[in-house]
Order: sequence, then structure tokens, then C-alpha cells
Amino acid sequence: MSGPDFDINDLSIPPDEEAESLAWLRRNDPVHWDEKNGCWLLTRHAEVKEVLRHAELFSSQPHGPWHAFESHFSIQAEDGAPHHRTRTVVSRGFTPRATKYLAERVRRYTDEAIDAVARAGHCDLVQDIAVPVPMRIIADMLGLETGFDLFRSWVDAVTTTMSDASRTVTDDRRETAREFEAHIRAVVEERSRKPGDDLISTMLSGRGEGVFESFEREPFPGIPEGDGVLGFISFLVLAGSETTRHAISLGMRALIENPDQRERLRAHPELLGCATEEILRWVAPVRAMQRTVMHDTELAGRELEKGNRIVMVYASANRDEAVFEEPDRFLVDRSPNDHVSFGFGTHFCLGANLARMEIGNAVQRLIERLPDLELAPGTEATRFPSAIVNGLAHMPTVFTPTSV
Repeated sequence: MSGPDFDINDLSIPPDEEAESLAWLRRNDPVHWDEKNGCWLLTRHAEVKEVLRHAELFSSQPHGPWHAFESHFSIQAEDGAPHHRTRTVVSRGFTPRATKYLAERVRRYTDEAIDAVARAGHCDLVQDIAVPVPMRIIADMLGLETGFDLFRSWVDAVTTTMSDASRTVTDDRRETAREFEAHIRAVVEERSRKPGDDLISTMLSGRGEGVFESFEREPFPGIPEGDGVLGFISFLVLAGSETTRHAISLGMRALIENPDQRERLRAHPELLGCATEEILRWVAPVRAMQRTVMHDTELAGRELEKGNRIVMVYASANRDEAVFEEPDRFLVDRSPNDHVSFGFGTHFCLGANLARMEIGNAVQRLIERLPDLELAPGTEATRFPSAIVNGLAHMPTVFTPTSV
């Protein structure tokens, strides 16, 4: 497949072929008009950061085929004053002090997940370790002490629906959504009467001030309707677990497939910070994001018209030869590392420090406690079917059984 024929929504393209197409576009047509999908495809680091830098010119308000996803599952779907109000309120739960407070729990939950599989000598690294750790952390932040199995079922239902081109909502998914909404509504009502020291109580303090207004749009299947706080809680449960889970699982696969780098990291634990950034660059858990052109403008010599849709391919920007030396090598000591996996500018990810801590901790404990972890022979990791998120649904692994 040549660069001009590349279709970001075609999940059947082999990874190597996709990488070749994106490299061709970076070299020859970095602001490429995608006729099939009706959008400008940005593949170079410079243009991606330029768009992220100018939020007033390139709007986050969602349009096009990804509208249903972005309108509910990203604070990046807000612009200007609404975005500032929401970010100001929610950022209270993501301060360095708050993140540091969670560090002990991140380590404990990671160890508990490993404990559960250590004696077996095998596990699905995605479902057994990468999924439960970040999900338990976000539940703690929200003060959701019960309902963990329900949250996991709901996330599975929504992500499965997202990956289904027809957006089919089966009866069981609909029932899970009802149960999830009822549970969240009950918690919100309780915190309204008796606020606690948790993120839901913090969010409720912003009610009536225009906070979370963009989360009151028409509902995506399975999302509570008509209440911005409920919509934002749904976003946090999903986004706070999904992208981190993909970074952990694909990061471990990168270390497994690059044993020299795994051994270097094991021998030099002080490289964990650099290794975490390299995992984020390499994986690009958010594969792409979109913007809408608000005024006629020019970008890299191409004329963009008001209303045009832009898709920024983070996964390609993170492999830009003009920014990263040997971009197709996974190097745990890479520095500097100007990846865009957390976005840039006003929409830089609020949970970046928490995600870094979760990823770094999981990787460190896995290489320490399961040093010979490998992909299970005769099996293949199953790709998570999404044009937006880059990740795995399953990753069978084996290791020498160990006592807890």
C-alpha cells in the first residue's frame, strides 16, 4: 500500500505496512488530503504540534465519524472558557500531592495483580494485570468503593460497542449500561448530600458554574444522558483505565521483543523514567485525534478551509525522523523524548503524571518479579479494534511459576 492510499480506519493493515505508509506520508505529503475519509491527515511532528498549539484556530469540538467517541470521552472535546472551567475543577484531583498519595496504592495493586497469577506460570497480561490496576486507581480517586466488577463490565461493553462499526448495542450491553448509570447516580446523589474527599465531590462543587457542559450532549451508547457530571465520571472511568492499560501491555511487549533493552532497564532502574517516556512514544496509546479548522488558513503549504476536518496521527508524529534519532528503535535511555502521546498545549493530558506512575510501576514490578516473562508460544496478541486507540485486547504470556 502506498502512502496516498493509506486509510487510518482500516484495521486490517499489517503494522509494518502501516508504518511504511506513514513514513512515506511524512516524507512526501505530511499534510495529506484523505479523499475517502474527507479529512486532512497530519503525520509529521511539526504540523501536529502546530495544530495543538493553536486551539483558537483548530477547534476540539468534534465532528465527523469520531464525533460520538470524542464528544463524551475527551476533555479535548471542549474549547475556550468551558474547557478552562472543567480543567480548573478537575485538576484539583491530579495535583502532584494527590498523585504522590496514590503511589503506594499503585504499587500495591500491581503486586496484587501479579500475586494472583504468579503461581500459575501464565496469564493474559492485558486482562489480568494491565486492566485491573489503572481501573482500581481511578475508582479510588472517584471514591467508588464498591462496584468494581460492574465498572469493568461497563468499560468492556462500551469499548466493544466503540469497536463495532455499526455501534450495535446488544441487550446485555444495554443492561450493563443501565446498572452502571444507576450505581453512579446513587453515588452522585449521596455525595451531593454528604461531600467527601474524592474527585466526585470535587466535581460536584463545580455544578451550576458551566462546568462539564460539553458532557451533556446526545448520549453515546451506554453513557448517562443529560448530566454533565455523570458524563464526565463516565469519561474518567473509561479514559482513566483504557489508555494506561494499552501502554502497560504494549510497553511490556516492546520490552519482551527487545530483550537487550529489558536487561538494560533491569540493570539500571534509574532509567525507569526514560523508559516510561519511550513506552509512551513507542506505543502512542491514543493513536490519533481530530480537530476542525475554524478559519481559512495554510499549513505546510496546503490551503485548509474553514470547516475542514483534521486528523493528527500521534503514532506517526512519534516516529518522525526529524525529531527522533533512530525512531524505529525502542531505546529505554532515549533522551530527550518530545513525544505527543499526552497531547500538547491547553489540551495536555491532565492525568499524565498519574499515567506515568502507573506505567512505570507496572513495568518495574513485572520485570523484577517475572524476569523471564515471554509471549506464550503458538499464540498471538489480539489487537484492540479501534482507529483511535492503539492497544491489545489480549496478550497471552508465560513465565516461570513463582511463590507470592
